Amino acid sequence: MQTRYGDQMTCLSLQKESCMNGLMAPSNGNNPTHTEACSQAIATWDCSSYIDNVDQPVACQQQTGALAVGAACVVAGQCQTGFCAVVPGSECGVCAAAPTAGASCANLTTCGPGLTCTADTKTCVAFGGANSACGTGAPCGTGLACVGADAATNAMGTCQAEQTQIGATCDPALKTGTACDRNAGLVCNGMSKTCQTATISPAGAQCGTVDHQPALCSAGTCTGASGATPGTCVANVGAGEPCDTENGPACLAGARCIVAVGTTAGTCEINDSMMCK
Repeated sequence: MQTRYGDQMTCLSLQKESCMNGLMAPSNGNNPTHTEACSQAIATWDCSSYIDNVDQPVACQQQTGALAVGAACVVAGQCQTGFCAVVPGSECGVCAAAPTAGASCANLTTCGPGLTCTADTKTCVAFGGANSACGTGAPCGTGLACVGADAATNAMGTCQAEQTQIGATCDPALKTGTACDRNAGLVCNGMSKTCQTATISPAGAQCGTVDHQPALCSAGTCTGASGATPGTCVANVGAGEPCDTENGPACLAGARCIVAVGTTAGTCEINDSMMCK
């Protein structure tokens, strides 16, 4: 909540706007009844699975709309395929078949439910579970850390449960030990090698490595951090505000930086289907 939105009211406001805009998208197979049923089912959804968007309850599974492959879209529920392929930085996408495991996601904002786009190989893959092999092109799911992997030699590691208690032993390098669970508000102190409460820094404050442990930004992006040298938190911005995909500021969670072709500067927007016809 703190790192993505800053506070609960900002989260509620952005989520409401995204939900309303999505439901107003033309030819949408989703509707308020389905949305409410999903909201009630979320309490039965395993927390890690919810964050990774896998193993959805029946009431939360993707609804399909009336638009055929190739039609302009902004949300997945508009498409007969249940997938809207959006290029990063673009306002609109096109209805397409959902990516399968192994497909490239270099020009997609998402791989759809059940898969994630790897940061290193830009490939759609399933999250690794506990004790799964992990490393380049093979990320672990929420609550797990990849221990023992070496990108330089392509050596694979193993997904191991992150620590959830203050004072638990951790390894900031992930060579022989696991990490601390940031969703539990913990980070690994590089000097004591124990889990400690995460520092959430406001805009303008230090971030990166501070006092031997990670300092995170509250609804912001850490810029200028390098190794043990701290950076500075820059506040993310909301819908309608200027953004830049390379130089910042970035958009708040739920919004995307929409840019003109060949540029990195643009405006933050939240799935505005009125622009995609």
